[in-house]
Amino acid sequence: MTQLVPQEVSGRVAHRRRRMWVGTGVAVVLFAAAAAIGFTRDSKPAPPPASFGTQLDRPIPAQIADLPLTDEYGKTTTLASLHGKTVVLTDFLTLCQEVCPITMSQLNRVAESVHREGGTNVQFVGITVDPERDTPQRLHAYRTFAGLAPNWTLLTGSASDIATIWKFFGAYYARAPEEEPPGIDWLTGKPLTYDVIHQDVLVFLDAAGRERFVVQGPPVGRDAPLTEGERNFLNDEGRANLAGDAEATWTPNQALGVVSWLTGRKFNLR
Repeated sequence: MTQLVPQEVSGRVAHRRRRMWVGTGVAVVLFAAAAAIGFTRDSKPAPPPASFGTQLDRPIPAQIADLPLTDEYGKTTTLASLHGKTVVLTDFLTLCQEVCPITMSQLNRVAESVHREGGTNVQFVGITVDPERDTPQRLHAYRTFAGLAPNWTLLTGSASDIATIWKFFGAYYARAPEEEPPGIDWLTGKPLTYDVIHQDVLVFLDAAGRERFVVQGPPVGRDAPLTEGERNFLNDEGRANLAGDAEATWTPNQALGVVSWLTGRKFNLR
């Protein structure tokens, strides 16, 4: 299988730090879509509408499911090890200052809601797009930094394996120059030396390990319950994303609706 290896992005590309989404013309009417992922009395949770994302039923091949990944405790694991659970998978990096803090915060609302209602068969997984810096130790520190619920798993791996996984799931990413003046690492206090631009992808796997739904793009920024550390780490673009929803493609309620559909159990956002 051809592997996508992240490459340096040279030059100062206009709006280079703005995250990219697959496809064009993505338009979601958030209020209507949130209502569309509803439930009728005496029925199973309804499938999400086509306006929200892409419904599919794609098996995860062994060459993807069995790739070795490392969790925040240094333990080797695989996506295959999650069979039997509904999985909500997203790409991120711990040193993102624009979108990832909002994505992780809003998705953590979903994770906390599932956890509080005893959804032990659902796992939330973040796989980095910055394996060079996102070591197990940094991922472990990030759990506290972002206030993540217990049902999160944070994963890293070799550059080639990470590239292979995200190529399969359709999340392009590439290394890019850091802005000037550079941001300051929330963990070490040192200036950042580079950035990673990436598409924002939300992937839902069913308990059989099949890819069932994909959402491309960032969440709404309003009301995102960022930790104090996350909020302070945002740069100007990140603060603008927090205040505006012009490019948003999903809400926590919508993401929770997909989880409800795949598990056959209604969860309520808390």
